[in-house]
Amino acid sequence: MTPKDIPGNLASQWAVVNCLFCKKQVRIRAGSRLSKLACPYCSKPLGNEDEPHQTSSSSKTKKPISNANLQRQRRVTTKNTPTWDSNPEPQTIPGQDDTTEFLEIDPNNKSEMRLRRVRRKVHLRPWQKAKRILVYSLLVIIAVASVSLLTILVFRGGNTVTADLNKPEIPDPKISELSNPDPAPEIRGASDTRQNPLLNKNPENEIPASITREERDACLEIIHSFATAKTPEERMALVVHPEITGERMKRKRLHPENETYSEIIDSNKLRLESGKFAILLAVRIGNLDQQRYFAFIQSSRDDIKMHWEVSFGYQPIPLELFKKTQPEQPHPFRAKLRNGDFFANTFDDKKRWYCVEVYYPGNPDFLMYGYLDRQTPFGQGVIARLDQSENIIPGLPAIETTLSVIASMRFPQNPASNNQVEIVDIPSYSWFE
Repeated sequence: MTPKDIPGNLASQWAVVNCLFCKKQVRIRAGSRLSKLACPYCSKPLGNEDEPHQTSSSSKTKKPISNANLQRQRRVTTKNTPTWDSNPEPQTIPGQDDTTEFLEIDPNNKSEMRLRRVRRKVHLRPWQKAKRILVYSLLVIIAVASVSLLTILVFRGGNTVTADLNKPEIPDPKISELSNPDPAPEIRGASDTRQNPLLNKNPENEIPASITREERDACLEIIHSFATAKTPEERMALVVHPEITGERMKRKRLHPENETYSEIIDSNKLRLESGKFAILLAVRIGNLDQQRYFAFIQSSRDDIKMHWEVSFGYQPIPLELFKKTQPEQPHPFRAKLRNGDFFANTFDDKKRWYCVEVYYPGNPDFLMYGYLDRQTPFGQGVIARLDQSENIIPGLPAIETTLSVIASMRFPQNPASNNQVEIVDIPSYSWFE
């Protein structure tokens, strides 16, 4: 046992004073300033600065310490310090005001006393609690956002390509229009890999069902090479069916000169009836807020060529010239068909004619009304393809069907309008073949 633990030594360090307000005796450390201490009974100062120490007769006679005379000493913190006592105490130890000291019986030895220090609990003010809650909430939000961003980068980093960071990742409407396949059951069956032996002929060179980063890069390289080509021969080496496309490129220079392309904005890939794949890209034009749509045909993993007709909107006859001349001979147009409801002039008989809208995605000026003869096998076959499918969700409207076709159209005799034509044939139900 050390000297400070001897009961006689502890008792000699304590003195008894009378509270000036409640007149009760309080035991304090000898030599303490009364103005720095508060009465444990009434919580008021034990004295003024002028009275450094007033001991009662009991302290002078040094009565023996008993359990009944043990009093708790409380130190007044800065919050409880009286306003008239602003002079610092030279002997104050930093942080001492946060603790309370008192004597108690040693639980291990009932005949001895020990000095116990208890640190007071800090009580925060309401605005301090609110500030702490706000800081912790911001830290949690920042941590969750960081983890989410890291997860996105990890899982999508392997499939990302050069993209436009200024626009949200929303599928381009024209890409969706171009990639809408023909829903006919026979075409879906013909394009199934299990029914098409061409796709399984060489498993090592099998074309992936979804577009990859390597395929996007290859298509973008073809676009750059096509834009920088100096001769028609260099361009023909980059397109499908050069023997046909080359002559069309010479007759109609649809592709603009000196047009630069930067990043890919949107992309898609679809399976064709022949077993090949069509790749559709929306590419930004230079630094302008404009884009051009390109189409490619993929015959194998390494064989990708540009489809020039779809990429630059080739039509054998311009729509303006077709409306102006109003020929009775049919002319083919690459367009899309959807159900319409406009019956007038020559085509006012709903029992004979079936109305469809003929349009081209991304071109608001390309819009006509086409009519199919319900009495012909050809008209009945096209109408069967355009029948709306029932929605699997009860109560919702039927799903609209659209067809991407090359349609042969002509004007009737003595036409009363320049936007009403008869559809006499559909050579192809695909833009790409």
